[in-house]
Amino acid sequence: MTTSISSNGAKPQTISPEEAAVIERIKRQARARKLRAAQKLAAQMQIAPDGTRTFVRFSARQRREHQVLLFTFSVLAVTGLLQYYSALTPVAWVINSVFGGVETLRTLHHLAALVFILEAIFHLGIIFSVWFVHREKGSMWPRWRDLTDIIQMVKYNAGLGRQRPLFDRFSVEEKIEYWALLWGSAIMILTGLIQWFPTWVTVALPGEVIPVSRAIHGWEAILATLSILIWHMYHTVIKEKNKSIFDGQMSEKEMEENHPLEYRRIMAAYHYLQQMAAEQQAQTSAAKTETKPVVPDGEHELV
Repeated sequence: MTTSISSNGAKPQTISPEEAAVIERIKRQARARKLRAAQKLAAQMQIAPDGTRTFVRFSARQRREHQVLLFTFSVLAVTGLLQYYSALTPVAWVINSVFGGVETLRTLHHLAALVFILEAIFHLGIIFSVWFVHREKGSMWPRWRDLTDIIQMVKYNAGLGRQRPLFDRFSVEEKIEYWALLWGSAIMILTGLIQWFPTWVTVALPGEVIPVSRAIHGWEAILATLSILIWHMYHTVIKEKNKSIFDGQMSEKEMEENHPLEYRRIMAAYHYLQQMAAEQQAQTSAAKTETKPVVPDGEHELV
């Protein structure tokens, strides 16, 4: 039976050996979780022999997802917009001369759409895994801080603020783009399938849904293409010159400037692991010293 004194110095509380064992196990589990989280964070930093630090921004799987998305979106945008403006004489000439007719264009559009839908399902599975398996919201989940970051960013760009907002894993611009992509993808897939299978759709829905879907699909395609060419290309290629989605790496300077909060968390995790390793080494050395046999005076080992 063990006792513990309460923090206010009042009546001592008695803890049974079983309860003490449970408390100790909970503490060990908490330390293990903290250690795993620190190891996961610190693994994002790579140190070269010359001491240069680089940070793993995107995994190989995330880069492949982006490559597939880049390819399918480009094919869908080109083949879709050409069909949308096929009544124009120059566009009709391109369709017939380059693609050999509108049927070839539609086939390419449908094949790219199939790959796009499969990737969307795959990414949705990853989202559900984060939410329901790992029980985490994920770095892209909107937070109240995002609203204050938008306000601070507007003030900074207008010259009314002295400092940019400090971003973590993803900036507020990246979060807006991501959720716009998810919402836009859902609209494009739904309206695209309605046009692809109009006979099946009109069995359950009125015929007016077909022209409505065609109009929504066309305007959303124009909006998405302009958003990528103007917003996304400007922020990643022109403004930031960010190549991390292709090579997966980001320099220490880029991390400090663009994602300072994540950079600080990674460095804190790295120093925590360094401290833990030093403490463990010290404990091991102390244990070896305590267990080292003592040779009495006059008795020496033969060398």
